[in-house]
Amino acid sequence: MSGDLNIPGSIISGTSGDDINQAVSEAMGGLSMEDLLKQVSGPSAPEDNLDPSRPMRGGRPKAASPDASATGSRDRRGRVVAIRDRSIFVDINGKSQGVVPLEQFTEHDEEPVIGQEYDFTFTGYDKREGLVMLSRRGAVNHGSWDELHEGDVVEGMVAGANKGGLEVTINNIRAFMPAGQVDIRFNSDLNALVGQKIKCMVIEVNRADRKLVVSRREILEQQAAVDREKTWSELATGQIREGVVSSVQAYGAFVDIGGVDGLLHVSAMSHTRVADPTKILKPGDRVQVMVLGVDQEKKRVSLGLKQLQKDPWSTAAEDFPAGMVTEATITRLMDFGAFAELSPGVEGLIHISELATRRVSHAGQVVKPGDKVQVKVLAVDLEKKRISLSAAQAQRDATPQTAEHSATSAPSASTTSTAASPGAPAKPPAKAGRKIVLRGGL
Repeated sequence: MSGDLNIPGSIISGTSGDDINQAVSEAMGGLSMEDLLKQVSGPSAPEDNLDPSRPMRGGRPKAASPDASATGSRDRRGRVVAIRDRSIFVDINGKSQGVVPLEQFTEHDEEPVIGQEYDFTFTGYDKREGLVMLSRRGAVNHGSWDELHEGDVVEGMVAGANKGGLEVTINNIRAFMPAGQVDIRFNSDLNALVGQKIKCMVIEVNRADRKLVVSRREILEQQAAVDREKTWSELATGQIREGVVSSVQAYGAFVDIGGVDGLLHVSAMSHTRVADPTKILKPGDRVQVMVLGVDQEKKRVSLGLKQLQKDPWSTAAEDFPAGMVTEATITRLMDFGAFAELSPGVEGLIHISELATRRVSHAGQVVKPGDKVQVKVLAVDLEKKRISLSAAQAQRDATPQTAEHSATSAPSASTTSTAASPGAPAKPPAKAGRKIVLRGGL
């Protein structure tokens, strides 16, 4: 017994056992023997918290468990401090050092640099070696059931497809990918991915039920975020970019030009009037577009397609000079007249006063959309892209020719009379409206 009990010697030398027990109880202050021993020896640290640098009795040092900063979050940022034996050692600002396989860098043709910081994901802890197990964020994990965790990036083969999603085989482990996790946007043809090797992220692990759920959408969204940031930093008006049509609406189409969706308005699709955008584009089409405007603050981009096509107005003055009579197709009726297409992309206006040789109160009285009419070009304004047309003048120009043709083709009265009685003297034609009076008698 330690001297900390401070039992007087007079009591110990006494002959009464009850007196001794009473004295010991008073000295212990009501504590049990077990509690007293704990106070004497002091608190002992758990074995898991022992520093590996301090040897223990009877064996090699035991590893300390990772500090809270290393295990509190799966996402870690660390600095490479050493590379050896196909492993990369990382300083994660904790009591323990992290380690990540070198293959997770080299599989992406990336060489780790000592002193460089990278993003990692916590995957486990090696008590024996005192090392925090890390995974390069975005690297493919080839582990077994025990090594798979939520957030791990894995690579698998698509074995089958159904309405619910995809069946993916990952290192001989059967996983399921819901249809909503296959792509960023709705994918109606999941069978197109069967037989392909894809990269995906683990989103659910249930070892007891042998259930593994993965997502390809998470990987695509991460890549899209990287592409989007890069695209916004490079976008400028006048650029020509290749994109993929993501959706088509009545007012235009949205085109993905590298993580950024730009609007291709219906008016910028073609030099001709577009009534139905779906007749020009459909989702999935790859197109070359021109950047017409960039709003970094509102994150809006306007695109153009017709700007990359030849402008039919560039030769309109030569193709349709003033005074020319040509055929045109009525496209639209307005209160002030009708628009007529001379060639694809080139329209002219027939004012209501020039629609016919008679008075017209509404364009619908003489023409309708789709009618083909003869028009005369009155004026061409290339700057404003306007052409004035006249159907009435085209009709007037054609009228004298028609009358002259009728006069030359119709036989005269004298010719008819001569032909009727050859050799007979021609009688002068009677004057119209003159009454001949017959006189009788001797």
